[in-house]
Amino acid sequence: MGAFEGEYMSDRDHLTYSREVMTRKYAETYRKREELKLPKRCGAIGDAAFRDNIRIERLALENGLRRIGKDGFRHSVALREARLPESVEKIGDGCFADCPRLKETYIPKRLEKIPSGAFKEDRRLSKVTFADDSVLSRIGKDAFSECVELKEILLPPKVTEIEDRAFYRCKDLKSVHFPEGLKRIGREAFYFCSMETLELPESVEILDEKAFFKCTWLTEVCLPVHIRRIEKWVFHGCSRLKVLEIRHDPEYIGEWIINRAARIRCYQGSKVDKYCQESGFTVEYIDGE
Repeated sequence: MGAFEGEYMSDRDHLTYSREVMTRKYAETYRKREELKLPKRCGAIGDAAFRDNIRIERLALENGLRRIGKDGFRHSVALREARLPESVEKIGDGCFADCPRLKETYIPKRLEKIPSGAFKEDRRLSKVTFADDSVLSRIGKDAFSECVELKEILLPPKVTEIEDRAFYRCKDLKSVHFPEGLKRIGREAFYFCSMETLELPESVEILDEKAFFKCTWLTEVCLPVHIRRIEKWVFHGCSRLKVLEIRHDPEYIGEWIINRAARIRCYQGSKVDKYCQESGFTVEYIDGE
């Protein structure tokens, strides 16, 4: 199976460098344990090393482990908690995806990105905790897609991008703290989530296509003035949305950003006003200026 390029040299079946890599072959030794403890010399867990495991319930991984490969613990059906040591710097795509009993995870301080599909379809995941001094800057595509019991998320202060479908169909997600410094919210990032209020930081510049599509509990949204692009259908399908307030003129506004029943609050004579007239949206003018 694959491991991490540059971290080891192959000597027949034995993989060594400065730290050893736990490949799927050697992981067989540990596959029947309920608590996973690895040797201190283990610096990396290879691709799919513990995939489809039926016994491991919790991880007791020590500092010194730096990386976990693609699909490292995918479909580990008994895994309930994934607390990663502070030394972990990288985890692979789908690392903890499709773990039906996983309830909580701890993201260590050195991890810079949660990769594509890392926790996808972990339907019982309800608690995600980040290290206080986290350097995390990106939430990858489908990272928490369809984590249907996740109710809140407090994103670390250095996150600048939430990629496509990151929280897609997290239907119980009601509370999201967006950090100041966030620049982009990707396509369908919060599709069919349950936020009742939306407080976006002033740093946001791009709301990609369908970013908040079918967030049916939103009733009123005021957009930050530094947003440059509002792509199509951003708030479409938000059936309870009454007002979308846009107090500036973005560079681009896509089609059908709201339902016809909602209205857009803006300044009279602005580019947003013209957009509403051309699109047939109801307008409510802001007093003054």
